[in-house]
Amino acid sequence: MKKIYIALGLMASVAFTSCVDLDTMPSNELADDGAVTTVNDLQNAVNGVAYSMIDRSTAPRLSYTSEYGIYADILTNVFQVGTDYGQSTSLSAYTITKNDALPEAAYSSFYRALGTVNKTLSYVPQVSGDATEIKDLTGQLYAWRALLHFDLARMFCHIPSAVSDVTAADSGLVLSNAVFDADYKGTRTTLKQTYDFIISDLTQALSLLSKDVDESALKGEFNYYGALALRARTYLYMGEYAKALADAQEVINSGVYALYERSDYASVWSKEGTSESIFEIRVNDTHNSDRNSIGYYLDSEGYAECQFNTSSNLYVYLSNSSNNDIRSSLIKDQSDDNVYDSPGYYSAKYPGRGGSIYVNNFKVFRLSEMYLIAAEASYYVSGGSAAAPFVNSLRQKRISGYTDVSTVTLADILFEYEKEFFTENQIAFAYWRNKQNVTSRTGEVIKYNEYKSILPIPQTEIDQNSGLKQNYGY
Repeated sequence: MKKIYIALGLMASVAFTSCVDLDTMPSNELADDGAVTTVNDLQNAVNGVAYSMIDRSTAPRLSYTSEYGIYADILTNVFQVGTDYGQSTSLSAYTITKNDALPEAAYSSFYRALGTVNKTLSYVPQVSGDATEIKDLTGQLYAWRALLHFDLARMFCHIPSAVSDVTAADSGLVLSNAVFDADYKGTRTTLKQTYDFIISDLTQALSLLSKDVDESALKGEFNYYGALALRARTYLYMGEYAKALADAQEVINSGVYALYERSDYASVWSKEGTSESIFEIRVNDTHNSDRNSIGYYLDSEGYAECQFNTSSNLYVYLSNSSNNDIRSSLIKDQSDDNVYDSPGYYSAKYPGRGGSIYVNNFKVFRLSEMYLIAAEASYYVSGGSAAAPFVNSLRQKRISGYTDVSTVTLADILFEYEKEFFTENQIAFAYWRNKQNVTSRTGEVIKYNEYKSILPIPQTEIDQNSGLKQNYGY
């Protein structure tokens, strides 16, 4: 496993692939200062960042198209384990330790991808070609660097809006903001420094990125609105509600994206580049997480470790036919114990493409999240009556015969996250950032600010870097 100071450093062998054709196995490497000199080289290198986070050979565990895609779901009692194959059950039971493989896999994969970003950024000054394309690709790299830091922080650090001191020493990440020497050993920043860095990268990205979205969703590329969506989410986690609201509203009011219609909702999950898709991680038959793919965890014939808990409020709501909510159609009934290995009810959001349960794009940002960010931020800025129009707009597209409400509570908004974003890595985070506790599948109450709500820094990293401080409790 790469050591953290190596993952932050030169990255002597980083594979990349074309943004358009992921069917060809990547073979190029960022091995020397002459590796990236043209716009095409730069495009390939940018897409190598995404490739490094989807392919089983480079990021087999806790990446976007693997367990991390359902991470915030399995941490709650909304889901339960159908059959315990020992893949992700230590996460959902909160029994993970500093010596376990999953935190190490996540830490290594995300920092390795950051090494790719920084190495590629170091090549930008020598790239020749169309200046507009170079500018846009550079913006994508800054957006990727922000996203990777943001998700590392969600796993290994507490959420800023939920803690009393964001300036506490070693509460943030080791920042990967440059190409370092191979023997570099980083130390942790404060939580404030980590999130300020993410915002800085996103602001830089927004100054460079194109608002042209004709093909970006289909290619799995960051554009202006993808970076803006991430900044809205980041501000929300920081408790900067007015700023989160402004960014979310800009995405909503752009007119570029449209909420799914009820008639389309059940079918969009097997498609790429749909009307709500702001940014998604692309996979295909060749490049995917194989048996660690999200779809495999959500199927009776797979690992079956993310099954609806039929006693949960969400399942009770979705299974009630009188609610007239199209989201109820996304319960996959595999409950016949005469047919299925792990009978139960599963999310139907990852049906696979081309007959393969492994091939599902992960939708990192959808337009509906911008409505709920706007609702949550408005609730804190101006109260429930200001939040209600955003919730009403979303429900109008989901519930037949829906009648607008004049106000909503925070509980209403959080339950709306459950209904709209189950198995999309949202639920536990939504509660924790609002200082709400969650209950685990084993019945344990996990407080928003306790040590179990974040992962331990891998002990292997600390063994190599004595200056790296472990998270409290581990």
